[in-house]
Amino acid sequence: MVPHGAGKKNRHRYIGFIIANTEKKLSRREVNNGIKQAFFTLFKEDKPEHFGVKLVRFNGKEGVLHCFHKHKNDIIRLLQSINKINGEHVKLKTVGTSGTIRSLNKKFFNGRLKR
Repeated sequence: MVPHGAGKKNRHRYIGFIIANTEKKLSRREVNNGIKQAFFTLFKEDKPEHFGVKLVRFNGKEGVLHCFHKHKNDIIRLLQSINKINGEHVKLKTVGTSGTIRSLNKKFFNGRLKR
């Protein structure tokens, strides 16, 4: 007998967000580092890879973060907890979630987020 949940693939979720409360355009690296710092503050014992956390699109103000479906609510909470990136006071607002980057980009960003 196979244990419940064993062998099941992680389903993907993409979370769209907007960086508010700053005039400065942040770099992808700054945002990625800010997300990782917040992750280790919130989930001390775990690794971002276990949650599938990865910044997949970012244009300086808007972005898309990947995670596994089981952790979607935790990652939304993580994004909303970020109030400072690279010394800059910010507020991250989540705009929506989807199972595909394409539909998230089309629905919430009018297709303007590129790789």
